[in-house]
Amino acid sequence: MKRVQIYTDGACSGNPGPGGYGAILLYDGQEKEISGGEPETTNNRMELTAAIEALQLLKEPCEVELFSDSSYLVNSFLEGWIENWARQGWKKEKGELKNTDLFQILYRLSQQHTITWRKVKGHSDNAYNNRCDRLAVDAVEAVKKAMSAETEPVPLRDQEYVGELTETVLTAQETFHGRVFQVELLDVQLPNGRVSKREVVRHSGGACVVAVEKDGSVYLVRQFRTAAGREMLEIPAGKLEPGEDPLLCATRELEEEIGRKAGTVRFLTSFYPTPGYCAEQLFLYLATDLVKSHPHRDENEFLHIQNYPLEEVLDLIQTGQIHDGKTIVGILLAARILGR
Repeated sequence: MKRVQIYTDGACSGNPGPGGYGAILLYDGQEKEISGGEPETTNNRMELTAAIEALQLLKEPCEVELFSDSSYLVNSFLEGWIENWARQGWKKEKGELKNTDLFQILYRLSQQHTITWRKVKGHSDNAYNNRCDRLAVDAVEAVKKAMSAETEPVPLRDQEYVGELTETVLTAQETFHGRVFQVELLDVQLPNGRVSKREVVRHSGGACVVAVEKDGSVYLVRQFRTAAGREMLEIPAGKLEPGEDPLLCATRELEEEIGRKAGTVRFLTSFYPTPGYCAEQLFLYLATDLVKSHPHRDENEFLHIQNYPLEEVLDLIQTGQIHDGKTIVGILLAARILGR
């Protein structure tokens, strides 16, 4: 395991106010300086940020000796404060825990590396600490100069983002388990290293089918949807059983809901209806060359079978009389394939 020495320092002009940080990394006779600043921050945030920015440069687990003149930073580890905060859900027994976002990042980094925390006396005879102090102060001055010239740095949230997009799931807790779906509360690590929460509905997915007769008419089913509080016109569809082939599910639902078998089935597409919070994936098919069979509804499934010319269904979509997403997607794709 590589052995690295890191020196860090933070500074702030006013508290809060323009701030800066500096750090020096030492490895195998080589040195690397880093620094940066923010227009509105605190001295403590800059001390923590200096350590974070330096540790995040390490590409593999290392043995790290980290030197800082910040008791706030060093004692949070030496005194076991950060372990207690983590166990208590990032809360203090008394008072508010400040800078939680930065402490969470530091805690994860401390688990990736073997870190020995060293407290040094600030503004003394430690050359590296003094250099870090100079880097931090210079960073503050750079921020102040930019602000005074009316070229205040644009906050990251107001800039176009061009970096990585992947979110890494750190923890997952199931909060609801039902017959149709489950709900999980996730802690995810964002591309900037910070942690956010996601609420995700886990659903096994479904298969849907646009059933078209030789005369170009389309079968829809009308049923009451409690969640929407209204009757809905929809194409036949059903929930996938775990591991089930979507094509088999689609043909089964076609017969069960409208009493038709298909001589030809064509895959249209698959999509996620609400990916912001739901993992459900739907598979769409076009069924033609229909042969009459008989419906076989589920015991507690109540629906009316209705048949419309395809052009009329397109009008219903255009005029906002069809509200179901999978039906809109399926009909529009089928119409394009059929040249309507």
